[in-house]
Amino acid sequence: MAKAKTPNSDIARNYADQLILETLTELYEVVKPSEIAEKLQPQGLGLGAIRSLLSSNPDRFAYAERRWVPASRVETQGRPFAHALKRMLQSYGAPMPLNLVITELSRTFEQDEEVTEQTVRRLGASDPTFFITRDDKVGVDTFVFRATDESVERALLDNEITSEDVDIVEKALGDFNWRDPDAIVNALEKVSPVNAIALGCAAWKSLNPQDPRSVHLYEWKTFNAEMLSVPGFIMNSDRVIYPESEAKGWISAAVKLSDKLESVIEVEDAAPLEYKKEDIQACIKEITSSDESVSAIKMLEERFEVTPQVKTFPDDLTNLMNALKADSSVWWVGGDRFRKPKTAPDFINEVPAPLEFVQTEFKQEDGTYVDCELNDEGLSSSLRKLIVHPLATDVLDEEMIPAPKNMPDTLRLVLKPIHREMGTFPLSQFPTGFFDTDPNVQELILVDPSGNELQAWVNHECRLIFNLFDWWLEQPVESGAVFQLTKTKKPNVMEFEWLEQTDPVVYISNQRMEELREISGRAPEMSTFDILREVMTHWPKGADFLTVLWELNVVRRTSRRMLASLLSSYVCFYQRSGSPVWHYDHKKVEQGFDKTKKKFIQ
Repeated sequence: MAKAKTPNSDIARNYADQLILETLTELYEVVKPSEIAEKLQPQGLGLGAIRSLLSSNPDRFAYAERRWVPASRVETQGRPFAHALKRMLQSYGAPMPLNLVITELSRTFEQDEEVTEQTVRRLGASDPTFFITRDDKVGVDTFVFRATDESVERALLDNEITSEDVDIVEKALGDFNWRDPDAIVNALEKVSPVNAIALGCAAWKSLNPQDPRSVHLYEWKTFNAEMLSVPGFIMNSDRVIYPESEAKGWISAAVKLSDKLESVIEVEDAAPLEYKKEDIQACIKEITSSDESVSAIKMLEERFEVTPQVKTFPDDLTNLMNALKADSSVWWVGGDRFRKPKTAPDFINEVPAPLEFVQTEFKQEDGTYVDCELNDEGLSSSLRKLIVHPLATDVLDEEMIPAPKNMPDTLRLVLKPIHREMGTFPLSQFPTGFFDTDPNVQELILVDPSGNELQAWVNHECRLIFNLFDWWLEQPVESGAVFQLTKTKKPNVMEFEWLEQTDPVVYISNQRMEELREISGRAPEMSTFDILREVMTHWPKGADFLTVLWELNVVRRTSRRMLASLLSSYVCFYQRSGSPVWHYDHKKVEQGFDKTKKKFIQ
């Protein structure tokens, strides 16, 4: 599967900040961030994200007299009109809707909106600092390329852009006609995302050539008024014009980022909450009337306007969760999530039958089993270490190890073929303690780089994660696909990302999978020893223990100890000195079981 593109965090954050700043300007000032959240909820910005973004960007937002206001308003008090306009546009970071500019400046300078509009339009037409787009947005000159008859070197210097940046755009455009009436639209459709200053420079070089006798057709205000009003495109604060369709991804990325931001603006926090009986009953009603799980953190935000940025948040959350856990009409499913009781899928309550190991009944001439396990003393010294490797262990075949001193937030994990088929994943690949052990059954929410969510279930008793079918089957690699899980600040919510790599010892090509399935069709008549010989025939130069283990498991569910025992006890399998791989010698099959190993049979 192709790796999903993750939006740049600065771009995402700036776009979300612009939406908040627009709403804040419309409202003039807000006491409660929920007033902004109410308007931006349809676009995907909730109260928690808004509160975090507000309190972490003093360049755009200010908190004064217990109210949120645009920072530019505070900074430009008593300053001239043009200065206030420029600071507001620079704070916004892109051309700003004219109606918002008029609303803000009319209030700031206590004048009629018609007078303000006339002043802004006059500055847009005559002042070299400002311009107004065709769709009535106000911009400042630093957003775009401005030049007339300067030398190329001087124009590049004035606009703080390099010739290499412009060359990239010109190369992407190819043989392009800037005199075409639809040139700007055609250019954006061809090369966006594109740096607006570099694109403007490419147009200027073509329309205003350096020949002193040529007619100059590039007029920077006219060109940019057109370029920044083409439907379907949007400029961000990095001065790049993007297809507007990318904005949805920016919102998702900004919400993720908001969980990690630290507040730098001092906000007066409310006193700790005292929950009334009716408050708890309202929360219980919300949970029992929902078909999905409900987050206690989200209820704190929406019902009580308490977010993680509030000092009393830890106590408020603990008290709410304790009250909910004490009520039998709701079911705690881990983290801060609650559901109606008995609403999890039935299949998460037991280990699927195909994951159980097969014990064969094939016997040797002396009556002992062909497939038998040895204790540790009978195993090859190299295999004693390998059988406890996380990639060797699996559900029903693992050993609990102590939790690490420093628990990682991010894990690299490998998908094995049988779990891809079952829609499961073994907890044996996770360090002890990565998941909270209480409760036994927990709901997980996985979020991919595009913001798509998947509900999964952890069952500590079964030692499995369930309900991963949808994302597993999208993965074309059947064995050895690598993914990454990262904890977020939200309990039991994790970021999921496929990595563009496969595990070198667990990877099995699709062609090899078909060969192994062919052997599987004959497996009922074969001992595991016989199957192992067929698998090893494919590896004349030897194979790693883990590679053999997972190829063997495609054919028959086989424990790590069983494979280690077969390799250690039959003469036809061997390792060369200093080599980590195992070899098979078909000429030694008749020598059978190494008699010195019989005393180690379990």
